[in-house]
Amino acid sequence: MRNARRLLCNALMLPLFLALSAGCGQDKESPAKAGDASLVRQPDALVPGLIFSDRLKKGLYGPELVVIPAGEFTLGAVKGDKADTSREQPAHTVKISKPFAISRSEITVAQFRAFVAHSGYRTEAEIRGSSDVFDLAGGKLVQRPGINWRFDHIGRKSGDGYPVLHVSFKDATAYADWLSARTGKLYRLPTEAQWEFVLRAGTDTVYPWGDKLKTLGKGNLTGALDAFPTERTWGNAIKNYADGYWGLAPVRQYSGEGFGTFDMLGNVSEWVEDCWHENYRRAPANGEAWVNPGCVQRVVRGSAWLSSAEQSRASFRMPMDANAGNARLGFRVIREL
Repeated sequence: MRNARRLLCNALMLPLFLALSAGCGQDKESPAKAGDASLVRQPDALVPGLIFSDRLKKGLYGPELVVIPAGEFTLGAVKGDKADTSREQPAHTVKISKPFAISRSEITVAQFRAFVAHSGYRTEAEIRGSSDVFDLAGGKLVQRPGINWRFDHIGRKSGDGYPVLHVSFKDATAYADWLSARTGKLYRLPTEAQWEFVLRAGTDTVYPWGDKLKTLGKGNLTGALDAFPTERTWGNAIKNYADGYWGLAPVRQYSGEGFGTFDMLGNVSEWVEDCWHENYRRAPANGEAWVNPGCVQRVVRGSAWLSSAEQSRASFRMPMDANAGNARLGFRVIREL
């Protein structure tokens, strides 16, 4: 069954992968402007593999999206994963019954700025007056006053093409709600099942690229060969690995993933819609979000620029206080079709 699902998905994805591979590694700052030739504006038919964006106003468009097909997969740790935990069990079949679209990249500083400029929204970090940044001297995340979405992982003003940081679950949801109001389409955060379905893209291995770390795919992780800006070295570094950045990178610096997304592992971890549960017992099998009213913790998926190999496994998940924001956490959005 495992190989059959993989073969079917690979057969479906091959034309898409070949079409996307020519554009891998590009860093397209957003929001997208009218006149870009690489995607479809307001398409008439939304078919799997289509890359498009919705119009926000004349000459200005929302995040670049790719249509993901419906399908079935196993959510959770696979057999043979020696680093799995009870948090990733029991592995179970999830059926995604209808296609959806997902932003190809994490939401960038430029995209979030457009939202703030139009809506006047103030993030929780701005109201609180602080957020967590990476302290080069101490080698850990520390709270620093005056830090918000305008800043990067060490507290400098961030570039437009970088993923937005220091945003809470509420902030990410507010951005999605704004897209919905501007476009008349339904935007939201991915469910945990949708997120892993897109990351796996038909694979059922420990890592998206295979079962062994030696076949490590390119991504912004903690590489032992990436020069740290001080004499400090990483304690959880991946041996003999370099990705070109010791810290945060602009979006789309690495090869695209199976369904045409970028950076789902590495660079920043991402908010998803689900409330945190300690394991998958009684989890929904239809791909919908597992939400309890008033939950104070949400699920975060994916590794980040300071993550170890263990955290880059396809099934890795962790809890985060919903009002938190820090130097390793961003988000991407789903658009329902």
